[in-house]
Amino acid sequence: MKPNTPKFILLSFFTAGILLALVVLFDLVMYDSSYINRSSLTFSINNLNSKKTKNFLKYYEALYHEIAFKISKDHKEYWEIEDPNSRVSLPEKKIISKKKENFLPGRKIEEIEKNFSNWPRSHGGFSSMRFSSLDYINKDNVTKLKLAWTFNSNDGKKGIEANPVVYDGLIYVPTPGNHIICLNGTNGKEIWRYKVERGYHAAKRGLLIWKDKKNNILKLYFTNDDQLISLNAKTGKLIKSFGKNGIVNIGSSPIPPVVIDNQLVIVTFRPSIEVYDIQSGKLYWKYYLREIDKKIFGVEDFDGGNPWGGISADIQNGIVYLATGNPWPSYVGVSRPGENLFANSVIAFDVRNKKKLWHFQETCHDIWNFDIPSTPILTTINKYGKRIDVVVAVTKLGNTLVLDRYTGEPIFDYQMKLAPASKLPGEKTCKYQPSLNLPEPFARNVFKKDDVTNLSKSSRDYILSIIKNSNYGFFEPHELNKDTITYNNIGGAQWTGASVDPYKNVMYVTASNIPWKVGVRLLNKKAKFKYIGKIEEPLRDLEGYPGVKPPWGTLTAINLNTGRIIWQVPLGHYESIKSKGINTGTENFGGATATAGGLVFAAGTLDRLIRAFDSETGAELWSYKLPYIGSAPPTSYKIDGEQYIVIPATGGIILKKNYGDLIELGDAVVAFKLQD
Repeated sequence: MKPNTPKFILLSFFTAGILLALVVLFDLVMYDSSYINRSSLTFSINNLNSKKTKNFLKYYEALYHEIAFKISKDHKEYWEIEDPNSRVSLPEKKIISKKKENFLPGRKIEEIEKNFSNWPRSHGGFSSMRFSSLDYINKDNVTKLKLAWTFNSNDGKKGIEANPVVYDGLIYVPTPGNHIICLNGTNGKEIWRYKVERGYHAAKRGLLIWKDKKNNILKLYFTNDDQLISLNAKTGKLIKSFGKNGIVNIGSSPIPPVVIDNQLVIVTFRPSIEVYDIQSGKLYWKYYLREIDKKIFGVEDFDGGNPWGGISADIQNGIVYLATGNPWPSYVGVSRPGENLFANSVIAFDVRNKKKLWHFQETCHDIWNFDIPSTPILTTINKYGKRIDVVVAVTKLGNTLVLDRYTGEPIFDYQMKLAPASKLPGEKTCKYQPSLNLPEPFARNVFKKDDVTNLSKSSRDYILSIIKNSNYGFFEPHELNKDTITYNNIGGAQWTGASVDPYKNVMYVTASNIPWKVGVRLLNKKAKFKYIGKIEEPLRDLEGYPGVKPPWGTLTAINLNTGRIIWQVPLGHYESIKSKGINTGTENFGGATATAGGLVFAAGTLDRLIRAFDSETGAELWSYKLPYIGSAPPTSYKIDGEQYIVIPATGGIILKKNYGDLIELGDAVVAFKLQD
């Protein structure tokens, strides 16, 4: 008997649909009920439990769109290149003005941090100001700063990115060999070390010290990929009562937690906020950090937007603040249309009431890798005749976002500028992107022909030949088989962020001005609209130097009350160029730390130097050559009336990736103190 072909096809599709629905429903039933916004998760491919189910549905989604493209006129229109003339009639700029009366009066400085001399968490306290109130080392005596001790872990060579924490004369820092070590702060002698048995980069971005007053135990908390670990800070032993023998399984995270009401708050790459009992490690709840489409096969869903920049906490009000990265894929947004909300954002979340308060997105539908890479800073500034509580975030665009802590409104007038339309079929860029006047940008954010190097005629001619066949400009979109020049990967601020003097309301930020070439290509010849970011490399001349005019690295002081730059100086040098009398600055990933002694300490440059600058003028007052590049911001602490400066000097993973054999990785922790 001859089969009825149409009925057979229809039945096959119906059966496949039923089976697919059953698979999805089974996965959702098993889904983690601890998410308090589970209803929005139910329809997100990215948050299904099973990776196999997720991958299958994404494959099904791609197949669905491919079929739809072939049979649908509307879908064909979607894949057309956006008409560049569609934006001609739009206003060139939009000014977002804020009403002064909207801002609530801020608190006294003493209510923000009780004691700036402690260093209980990487980046300082929960406000992440990275400021020390110690002034034993100051502008008058900093030239007497000498090496106090050096510690070598002897367990490997890999860049460490964790700012050391200090408590009661003891220093805690991770090692390249995946140990957590405790050192005597006076002499650098090892007291204990704990081997993290899995992973390869425990406490990647820092640690937390917390005093358990109930049990009179000093505890150390840190993340290790998808683990949250608690140690006895005096012995280095696991806290057995925490989780399963001291370890709690979490979503992947490199960020140290904060504490609100005896609850550990972490951010993960789900991406999510997760809250645990600080004693037992019991999970209370999670919150998913993404706004998504409500359809099973919603193309509004996207990967990325992870909060790897870090988290800060307003303890008094029970609010945490975090910065998020760019969406994925990084350079092509065809598969993730829309604004991609929560990516490239600063987010405020009320932990006590379990709700998002606000979010502020800097870059809309990011296809340039302009994430917000650093931990938001909580401080209070003087503006409009009042004290205003603010959150401050520095970005890869060289911008400083100064936002009202309770509403997310910019303190300064915020300017949005008309951006060009995409040149890729299917790509829909946002019509407007940020272009700030205040605070003044601390780094270049738009590549221009005038930026091209002038070190030599041959170098300049070489770079000009490259950019002749490339696109560049204000949020210039990508084009097939043509590179885009932009300041992204090593542009503006990096994960080290900034330091703020809360008494002077001045911010100190290290930055790089290194342009990159980004190329978008077709995945293969048959894939008409499937793209891949194929080229991603720094723009350099024939001698390996950055292909733009110096400075290539800077340290900048910004008055947060006015938004004006106080001073800016090159940070670092190339010896071969400095000998010619040219101070270029270099790429840097070390970060800065300010002190009440009128000093700013900074490292992370290619020349291996740690430097002390006059916080008022930017004048360099002291320097010391480290055994390896300083790979994290310095920490300041006090023992027996003496002030110390300590810094991990282990090279730099990102620098190693870009410079290869020119960068030596190490395992040193180096401390300094005043000596006659």
